[in-house]
Amino acid sequence: MSESIALALRRRAMDLLARREHSHLELSRKLGQRFPEAAVEQVREALHRLADENLQSDQRFAENYLRRRHHEGFGWLHIRVNLQARGVSEEIISGIALPEEDWIMAADKALARKLDRGPAERLIPGSKAHQRLFRFLQNRGFATETIRRVLAKHLSTTMQS
Repeated sequence: MSESIALALRRRAMDLLARREHSHLELSRKLGQRFPEAAVEQVREALHRLADENLQSDQRFAENYLRRRHHEGFGWLHIRVNLQARGVSEEIISGIALPEEDWIMAADKALARKLDRGPAERLIPGSKAHQRLFRFLQNRGFATETIRRVLAKHLSTTMQS
């Protein structure tokens, strides 16, 4: 491997990793775009060295990504698909799943934020408002059972009002 290209690949990868964690696939794509003159094997070798030195880790990337997206109000289905798209192995993805109660709390929080933005509506099962909120949570990647439990809680709250 050319010494200058190897050094440039390493520097760029470390610059990217200093900003945030990246998956192996993300780094590979970014380095390939930035250094089209570099052979695929050169990029692969540079990334292998970073992984050996524990500077790049798909496990750490997945854990950070999960934590960030969970905090932003996204559900497991959405997060899982995005991790797969970023080249994270199924073994890593399966190993970082959160308990169901965490997803219920996240869905509840996302729904509460959504309801705070608009005028208070009576939430009646099967109503347009109910269906709209169901789709909102579904689009955020929450499982159907989680959505049902959270909406049921909000139904009982609005019925008491």
